[in-house]
Amino acid sequence: MNTGTSISTPAEHVREQKPLDILVVDDHPVTRTLLTMRLKKWGHRVTEAENGNAAWLILRSKPIQMVITDWMMPEFDGIELTRKIRTEIRSPYIYIIVVSALDSKPDVLKGLQAGIDDYLVKPIDFDHLQARIAIGKRILEVEKTLIEQYETIQHNYFQTIRMFTQLMEAFDEELGGHCRRVGKLAKTLGMMHPNVKPADWGTLETAGFLHDIGMIGLPKEIVHKRETEMTGDEKQLYRGHPIQGELILAEIETLKPISRLVRCHHEQINGKGFPDGLKGDEIPLLARIVGAASIYDSLQHKRKLSLEAIPEQLMLLKGYRIEPQLVEMLLEINRQQIIHEQNAFSIELSIEELKEGMVLADHIRRPNGALVLSKDTRLSAFTIATLKRFADIAAIENRISVYRTLP
Repeated sequence: MNTGTSISTPAEHVREQKPLDILVVDDHPVTRTLLTMRLKKWGHRVTEAENGNAAWLILRSKPIQMVITDWMMPEFDGIELTRKIRTEIRSPYIYIIVVSALDSKPDVLKGLQAGIDDYLVKPIDFDHLQARIAIGKRILEVEKTLIEQYETIQHNYFQTIRMFTQLMEAFDEELGGHCRRVGKLAKTLGMMHPNVKPADWGTLETAGFLHDIGMIGLPKEIVHKRETEMTGDEKQLYRGHPIQGELILAEIETLKPISRLVRCHHEQINGKGFPDGLKGDEIPLLARIVGAASIYDSLQHKRKLSLEAIPEQLMLLKGYRIEPQLVEMLLEINRQQIIHEQNAFSIELSIEELKEGMVLADHIRRPNGALVLSKDTRLSAFTIATLKRFADIAAIENRISVYRTLP
């Protein structure tokens, strides 16, 4: 009796699944041909290589999701190929199945230690191979899902950072510019510092961007004053901004690690900072770096000191407000800035001529004076597309000033 329901055979079910891009590596042409024919019958896209060297060239030139390789090959065998893949191709993940006549426990262990995912003993049982490929496919799909979820989290994270930085610039243009510059400088210091890991560079930049978020809501006259110029009440309000910043950021789970750095960015190594009077190593290293970057930027932009005058001021703060190692790094950065200013100058380009990586040499504003992008912003594909949209509706001029030499 025909119930109207079709039942697929296992082979038909496999053909309906999304195919994999598989690289077959074997120095025996007959084995390669048999494997390729079977894999194509199962619906996969197959590329062949006769040895490890040829396989590596293919891996560097086209996307491959799975490698099925013989172990014993002259010159460049399957285990060497596996080690090279694991060392030099971090993402996307490549699933590796090694096929070998070697079946002892030490051999299998050696393969696993090299980074293989699965191991089949010759002669090849194609039912087993089909099952192992299905396992590998599930693992690759899980990895793809995790990457997509991570990218979504990262996108939302940076959207949040962008929102906060735009909020600060809307509240006060000078404050927003200060925070943006401190973020860049803090990351630069982190990249120079021997005790800061690359994984922390982004944290430093974000903490720099947001270190003065607690200033939002303070009277503008306080925001623009030096602390030595403030009255008692003004100073009390000002000294509360690191705590306020921590409270704002701690409400967002992904920014909780940043909130602690924001709270500590006005602490001093001599213990006379605020709000907690921490000293020396009691202050998190990343907070010490953000604090040093903020002081340097304030010397240059708030106190309007020339680059040539900044080293003298930094030496007065060395071992007092800023630890000596960070002062030495700031002095080197200052020296490089002096060299850059001697060599750099700006040019005007049309928006169509802009390229990623160029740096704005002046603010971009609407006709009513509203800020669109700040000076020293490094252009990305997103910012260039935004400028094009503004130009299309005549909200900004088409000529943009950029540095000829990158700062």
